[in-house]
Amino acid sequence: MLSECFIASTLASAKTPASASLRDVGICLHELQPSATLRSTFKKSSTAPNCLAVSASHIFAAQSEKATVHVYSREKGNQEATVPFHERICSIAVAGSKNGDIVVLGTEGGRLILWEVCTGRQVVTTASHLRPVTAVVVDPTSNFILSGSSDATIHVWHLVDLVSFTKPPTGRDRQPPNSPIRTFSNHRAAISAIAVGHSTGRYNIAVSTAQDNTAIAWDYRTGHVLRNFLLPANAVSLAVDPVDRAFYVGYEDGSLQSVDFYKGQSVQHPLHDPSLQTTPAQIPAEERWLPPSTDSGAAHTLTLSYDGMVLLSGHENGKVYSWNVGRRKYASTVADFTHPVTNVIMQPLSGLHQHAASLKRISHTIVKPRFDHSLSETSQFAGTVPADYEFSTHILPAETSVGSDWFMDAFSNASFPSSILEQGLAELATMDQPAPAASATSFMNVATHIDNPTKDSQIADLENEIATLKQKVSVSQAARQATTEEVTKLRSDLANLHDHINELQEQQEQQEQSHQEKIRREARKEERAVRRREAWFAAEKKGKNGDAALRRLEVEEGSETSGTDDQSSDEQ
Repeated sequence: MLSECFIASTLASAKTPASASLRDVGICLHELQPSATLRSTFKKSSTAPNCLAVSASHIFAAQSEKATVHVYSREKGNQEATVPFHERICSIAVAGSKNGDIVVLGTEGGRLILWEVCTGRQVVTTASHLRPVTAVVVDPTSNFILSGSSDATIHVWHLVDLVSFTKPPTGRDRQPPNSPIRTFSNHRAAISAIAVGHSTGRYNIAVSTAQDNTAIAWDYRTGHVLRNFLLPANAVSLAVDPVDRAFYVGYEDGSLQSVDFYKGQSVQHPLHDPSLQTTPAQIPAEERWLPPSTDSGAAHTLTLSYDGMVLLSGHENGKVYSWNVGRRKYASTVADFTHPVTNVIMQPLSGLHQHAASLKRISHTIVKPRFDHSLSETSQFAGTVPADYEFSTHILPAETSVGSDWFMDAFSNASFPSSILEQGLAELATMDQPAPAASATSFMNVATHIDNPTKDSQIADLENEIATLKQKVSVSQAARQATTEEVTKLRSDLANLHDHINELQEQQEQQEQSHQEKIRREARKEERAVRRREAWFAAEKKGKNGDAALRRLEVEEGSETSGTDDQSSDEQ
């Protein structure tokens, strides 16, 4: 049976919980479909918006106004660890594989901390943000990290470069290691929420909202702005449709709104229409979805169901509302946690048939970050892995997959598989058979009784197979030859390019030498003019004829100038 659940976190308050079961509870695992029921709870946690991250095995909750992260084991159902950090954590996200290998933390000092939960390695970026990092998201490919701050900027980071032991060299035109690769600064106020699309191709979108009542859809791989939207109020939460056809915003007054990309008339995709990119779109205020009560408070978080038809919102009054996306209105109240709901994360739909892998890796126990100098980035040579860098994980057998080989069957089985036992018994049975010579004779005797049509059909099949293999070999040789020719051509073009660069450098050096020589000649000419003026004024001051003194000076300089010009001509 299909079932859909979500994980919600709350912010601690002095308000008494409505039921004893929710006392001291900060994180709840709640079922949405087929029936809205509370599954399990995790206590002693108080999280702010954008401070909850969920992996397949653990829940990471950054504590409000603290420099600690609580780690909960989903398998054991309890709190596994409390991890301290040097700075307060303002946002958190999970990157890496589906098992959550890397936890990305946004700090109060404008940095990112990358924590490898299987090794305990910690990578700290530069303080690129001037103010706290309020939002952190990871794209579907787990290659890029987007961090938004209250300084109105969004940085794009390359995750592979951050966690790599080999850092690129730093030069005059290159950024230092652990720096963002791109900065998006089109907003004019603090960033309130960031969401990315669901595409794993080269063209994916990001939507960001700020406190200047704007929402911008842009390409985070290039930094190009696609559309600008003017919102009727200040947006505090954001969610993107599962097929990237619209995005949803939650406002401070508890209302919600849907912004459809395809609402306008456009010949091509609206986000890639140049005629629409230059004009901001005004979102009507009367199209907002109103909450069931006026005391709902701000909609701190939004999340969508698997099919995109149900939108969940967490509010200041502690309630989780369900909205009908098709009818664009409030549907029901799913849960009431009393305390302000700050994060709601929808879990993958369970019950669908999926092609399972032969092995499944899961981190049963996380490794706390280590602050020793052996794992720091500055104390190691480029590309050097620390000696105490150990990978701790647990490999489990997954569901039986179709077409698996004998090694994977034996590796993922609790005991000897029946297929291997049968094969061993068959090999033992062959030991009682006659000698190989006798068996070969019996085989020849049987072969003589095979009729000719059967032999002809077998020969024809073998000939067809040989012809097919020859064709494949010829295609492979042609492809290899084409590849070799292409490599040769590329090498030739590269050599020509190097020659052209050398010629350009020589021409530039010659131009610089001629320019320097021209500057020197101008300086000598200016110096002679100054000396002439000084000689004329000195002669007039003494009562002598200044023109005569000037002519004598010209005669003296003429001999020196001719010698210098001859020397310069020889040098040229």
